[in-house]
Amino acid sequence: MKKFVVLVVVVVAAWLGVNYLRTGTISLFPPQMSAEEKTIKDLEDQLAAIKSQIDQAGRSAGMTGMDTTGDVSALMVKKEKLEKDLAEARKRVP
Repeated sequence: MKKFVVLVVVVVAAWLGVNYLRTGTISLFPPQMSAEEKTIKDLEDQLAAIKSQIDQAGRSAGMTGMDTTGDVSALMVKKEKLEKDLAEARKRVP
């Protein structure tokens, strides 16, 4: 009986962990997201990744003295495009 209870607790904890990694919230049954909401979340994740890359380029330029303006300018173009796409996607969601 104890093994069964431990097994159930482990399975529920694993399920909660998977849901947390997918949605960022702790719940047994995560709410269903529409296609537009998924698109917005994906765009926000991409935007966060680009901001992280820009910050990393700034840190590496500061530490090594390398010129990273080309890398950062390409990232800024991507960032602006993502921000526009994100604004358009948010307009479509009620």
